[in-house]
Amino acid sequence: MYVRMTFFKVLQGKMEELRNHYVNEVIPAHANHKGIRFVHLFENMENPEEGISITAWDTKGDLEAYEKSGDYQKIVGRFEKLFAGTPALKSYEVTASSEPMILRIF
Repeated sequence: MYVRMTFFKVLQGKMEELRNHYVNEVIPAHANHKGIRFVHLFENMENPEEGISITAWDTKGDLEAYEKSGDYQKIVGRFEKLFAGTPALKSYEVTASSEPMILRIF
């Protein structure tokens, strides 16, 4: 699995607006991309102006196809007026993971 993380800061008091756009635009924009596993928005509990957008992809090829589609640039462009600075994009390969544990009662 491959993960893309966009680290960002928003202008003071703009996180709720960003969250609303995220739910209404970012999540649906990923629905038709091959290999998408999830789209998550994380908001920093100590600093309400910091957040991370995370997407996960089945294969490196799926991630690269998304990158080449130009959709990321379009999405980030819609949020420019809310950002305090330039977001930082980083990509990672998941090399160790665990599935949720299931408690069995016998």
